[in-house]
Amino acid sequence: MGQKTLDRIQAEFFWPGMGQEISRLVRSCDICQKTSDRGRVKPAPLKPMPLISEPFERVAVDIVGPIHPRASDGCKYILTLVDFSTRWPEAVPLRNIDAVTVAEAMVEIFCRIGIPRQVLSDRGTQFTSAMMEEVLRLLSIKGLKTTPYHPMCNGLCERFNGTLKKMLKRMAAEQPKEWPRYLAPLLFAYREVPQSSLKFSPFELVYGRTVRGPLQILRELGR
Repeated sequence: MGQKTLDRIQAEFFWPGMGQEISRLVRSCDICQKTSDRGRVKPAPLKPMPLISEPFERVAVDIVGPIHPRASDGCKYILTLVDFSTRWPEAVPLRNIDAVTVAEAMVEIFCRIGIPRQVLSDRGTQFTSAMMEEVLRLLSIKGLKTTPYHPMCNGLCERFNGTLKKMLKRMAAEQPKEWPRYLAPLLFAYREVPQSSLKFSPFELVYGRTVRGPLQILRELGR
């Protein structure tokens, strides 16, 4: 059982033997066992990036996909964005990864979080196109690129992408073609869990408070 799972439940509830009971419940989940990292080779440690103190000053973007099966609305890719300072994630489902489509999705995210000063991406054609360079210029954003054939330079997004794919696989197991519908609640769940490196959740670092989530509601209903 992951320590984060126990910590999240202990923050709201306590009962004798809860650790063992929660561990048994997690081990009994067939989907969780099939999608866990147990037994797999761990990735090599990543080199720490420079400390960024201002939220959304520097963000990392990446593309996930193609995702199989294709969603019922035609989407088969996801544009992901992670903030270096707070680890706040964003994800937008895409039907294609043309430069125009990706640029529009990025601007959509910027309308929620503000315009960053720097954007780190790989060297995919959608990020290196002349049109994308012009969008970044117009918004006064400095585009940073990873080293060729070395995706771990964008380790922040790579780790989030791996987590997001596992979460989607579990949540959309019964309705795999409806995976875009699960993005918003999964992002909520990710944002309210403290990050191991920061010891705070993205919600706390962005809003300065603990968000009211499902566990809090469950506790309130039990009063």
